[in-house]
Formats: sequence, C-alpha cells, structure tokens
Amino acid sequence: MNWRSVGWSSVRWCSVRWCSLAGVLSCPGLAFPAQAAAQDMPDHRSGPETVENRVRPGMEGTGYTLGSLRIMPSVAFGGIATDDLYARRTPRVADVGGSLIPHVEVQSRWDRHALDITLDGQFDRYAVHGAEGTDRYGAAASGRIDFARDTQATLNASFARRIETRGTTGDTLFGISPIAFTQLTLGGQIEQALGQTRITLDAHYDGFHYYNRRNGDETIDLSGRDFTNIVAGGRAVHPVSPAVGLFLSAHYNITRYPHEGATQATRRSQGYTVMAGLAFGRQRLLEGELAFGYQHQHFASPRYPTIAGFAYAAALHWHATPLTTISLLAGKTIQRSPIMDVAGIEAHDFSLGAAHELLRRVILRPSVSYSINRYRGGNRVDHYANGGLSATWQAAPHFSVEASVLHRLGRTSAIPAKPREYNQNRATITLKYVF
Repeated sequence: MNWRSVGWSSVRWCSVRWCSLAGVLSCPGLAFPAQAAAQDMPDHRSGPETVENRVRPGMEGTGYTLGSLRIMPSVAFGGIATDDLYARRTPRVADVGGSLIPHVEVQSRWDRHALDITLDGQFDRYAVHGAEGTDRYGAAASGRIDFARDTQATLNASFARRIETRGTTGDTLFGISPIAFTQLTLGGQIEQALGQTRITLDAHYDGFHYYNRRNGDETIDLSGRDFTNIVAGGRAVHPVSPAVGLFLSAHYNITRYPHEGATQATRRSQGYTVMAGLAFGRQRLLEGELAFGYQHQHFASPRYPTIAGFAYAAALHWHATPLTTISLLAGKTIQRSPIMDVAGIEAHDFSLGAAHELLRRVILRPSVSYSINRYRGGNRVDHYANGGLSATWQAAPHFSVEASVLHRLGRTSAIPAKPREYNQNRATITLKYVF
C-alpha cells in the first residue's frame, strides 16, 4: 500500500504535502516535522517470506547485465476512466484516457558498497479534455559506502517534474492546465554502530520550483510558492530483544520562500521534532515503527501563529499469514500551505490496507484512508477519504495486468471552497512488461 494514495494525493506523485507519513518514519526532509530516517531494525535478518517479497520463479523479469551492474527496464500502458476529472462539485465532467509509464532501474552487484539509479516517467492523456494531459518524469541516484563493518554512509540525489493532482490542497487553479513543479533533493546520512546501539546522523535539502501558468493572455505568477527546506538531525536505536528496539530521534528544519513579495508577510520558519518509540524488526509476525513525541514550528512573521504540540507516527506491517499482510499507517505532520495567508496546515492521516495472495499469480490489495487538514491561523478544516481495491495478475513470464477502482471524496468547512468538494470515482487498467 502506498501512502501517497491518502487524502488529496495521487497514488504515485507528491502533492502539496511536504512529506507523506511514510516519510515521517523513513525519508526526512520534506515536512516541517521530519523525523528520523528509518534505519535497519535491530534484527538484520532478511525476514519472513511475504506476499510482496515472495519469489515466483519464471515469472519475474531478468533484466540485463553490464559488467557488475544489473539493468531492469519496464514499460506499462494504462487506461483511465473517471466520472469527475477536475475533482470538483461543479463542473462535474467525465473522461477517459491513457498512460505511458516507462521505468528503468540500475543496481550494482558489488560485494561492498552499493549504487542504485532510477529513471521514471508517467505521461497521461485524455480523450476529450486534452489540457488535462500531464507529463511527469524524474531521475534519482543513491549510493552506499561501506567504510567498515559497523560504519556506512549513504548519499542520494534526485530531480523530478511533478504535478499537483486535481483535488489536492495544492490544486489552487481551475480552468487552466494542472500546476507543475520541479523538486530537487540532496541528502546523506552516516550510520555508526556503538556496541548494540546504532547511531545515525542525516541531513537533507529540498528545493521546489513552480512553473507559471497561462490563462488566455494573462500570466499567473506562481513563483511565490517556490520554497526550500533543510532538515538535519540524528537517531539512536538500541535493541531490547532480537526483534524489538527502542529509538530516539531529533530533527531541526529551516524553511525559506526565496521569491516572497516585499509587501506580504514572510512565511519563513524554523522548527524541530523529537520522537521516541519502538522499532519492530523483521520477524514472523510484525515489523515497522510506532513513535510519539513533540513538534514545534515557529514562523518569522507574528502574523502566523506557532504550531506546536503532541506528535505521533505509526507504520506497522502485520504478516498475518504467509498469504496475507495487513498494513497500518497513521501520523500527525505539519504541512506547508499554498494559500498566502495561511503558513501551515496540521494534518492527521490514517490508512489501513492489505495484500492478499488469492491465487499463486493473483494478489488483491484493498485499502481505506482518512485525512484531516486543519488550517492554522484560520477556521478552515478539510476532510478527505479514499476507498479502493486493486488486483495484480501475473499473466505470463515478464507480463502482468493490474486493475484498480478508487473512490475519493473531499469536504471542507470553508464556505467559499464548497464548490471544490467532490466525490470522484476512478478506474484504471495497466498492462506491464518487465524485461
């Protein structure tokens, strides 16, 4: 289950949120309250065989070998149908379309150190409303340097062009093409084992740039939404059993808007998050993390109130049987706001999903989610919910078919935003070939 399917976000692509809940526990750098990077659990075993990692001989792609590198390309073609293309109460229009989704991953096969490079894209087109067609693509690289058995360093960099999905908080324009932005991410971390305790120090930079949009002869300047975010901190994990560890993390962030207007109140801010919790290692029944703590975000302008209080995060996977895995995600984060007079949004996100191997080659994935967004400095509260079901059929060697149905709804307490409430149904079918 992908947490990006929760709330306003699409399944694959980042919305206005600075970080998904999964990022709270595993990819600090995007949100105000970025938490610790999820490191290896206390137990470094490969873990049990599950629905998602089970090897199906003769069905997976083999890729290509170039020296010590393995190249794994894939391509997918999808069909899309929706009854509410714009994710709005009015106008409510239906459309059908198609997707082209290429993907290439390069992995090293070295005894020491590691390198991973990924290129991806998704190009959507619609039959009637051509302006809603979007192009998304990106490149990412990560490398691990093994200095010694107990010392590792990881570096990562990525650049991507993404889209504010219709119906998301960041989808602030209507009647023109969807809002596009680029995201540059640079980061690194170093891990050191001190006895049984593993210490991790990490730092990440994210820069977002929004493209202007044209509305007839008018240019809509979106440079005011450009922002940068720097997060740095550390984490310590200490095992209390072969499969359970205690951890403590602390992170500090600085956020800037480089193109703010001279006449508007600055939304610059800085803050910190402290979390403590349990890390469940790779064992037969349960893995993941459960954390509680405190987050604090202070804005430079007195116009915007400080956001502070209790924080929580959970990312748990219960391997109920070798054929069924149930996943729970929950958390509170502080997100940036695309609305100029609101600096921060307090977001509560919850998601429950499962992966069940119905047949040897058929996997079902039901999921439900619920999100609450509270606009700090105003009285607006938004509610979003999703419910969906997808199925993957490994039809033949290298070839799979995935079908999904999804119902999304959005509600708001803000009277001027009532036309943006929606009930959207969306269905897709994708044919994928892995070389």
